[in-house]
Amino acid sequence: MKFLPKIWVFDATVEALCHGARLAVPGISKLTDDVKKDSVVAVMTLKDELVGLATALMDSEKISESSSGLAAKMNRIVLPAGTYPKGWVSKK
Repeated sequence: MKFLPKIWVFDATVEALCHGARLAVPGISKLTDDVKKDSVVAVMTLKDELVGLATALMDSEKISESSSGLAAKMNRIVLPAGTYPKGWVSKK
């Protein structure tokens, strides 16, 4: 994945992505400065594990300036669900 722009996500975000969530700006820890809107990006854990591939919905500059909004739509997940703890609470 050396040739793709990268977005690193917090551990609490990983499991939500594995269950089909879109990547929102608050779930992003860091990113490379070459992320372009509508381009394919590698979504990584903080341990540099590939979560999957996504289509960027914003440029890296806009992601860095934003505090909310959707940053990427996941296209392919390669990390198995259950690898990271669930970071959300279900209402019962």
